[in-house]
Amino acid sequence: MHGMELGAGGMQSQVRQWAESGVLAQAVSLLMDSGFRVFITSDHGNTEATGIGSPQEGVTAETRGQRARIYSEAILRKQVKGLFPDAVEWEPIGLPADFLPLLAPAGAAFVPQGKTVVCHGGLSVEEVIVPLVEVTEGKR
Repeated sequence: MHGMELGAGGMQSQVRQWAESGVLAQAVSLLMDSGFRVFITSDHGNTEATGIGSPQEGVTAETRGQRARIYSEAILRKQVKGLFPDAVEWEPIGLPADFLPLLAPAGAAFVPQGKTVVCHGGLSVEEVIVPLVEVTEGKR
């Protein structure tokens, strides 16, 4: 997913090629034949987004993600928000007081204008839900 240049379609194509290679099926079969219960998951979800421009904040952002920027000072976050009025200033409830996220709006990313990317770190359901599948023996 990281570095995917062709959007969701490109990612689906790569996953399909990987699945058709048989490597995953061989690993799952080996584990199941050895008595293991097998689960497949990912560390996070992802979504396709279109670039709205890259903030040129220099060293003011602590973290520079495609879907989120993290600032230590409210004034710095507010300045970048002024350039991206649809961005979401996330309140740091449960986070350190100096951890101030600015999130790209739905379907958008802080990358060059119009560029399509597959990314994560935002508020969409696709980025928050983590898939979990148990592999069991079944009819073939």
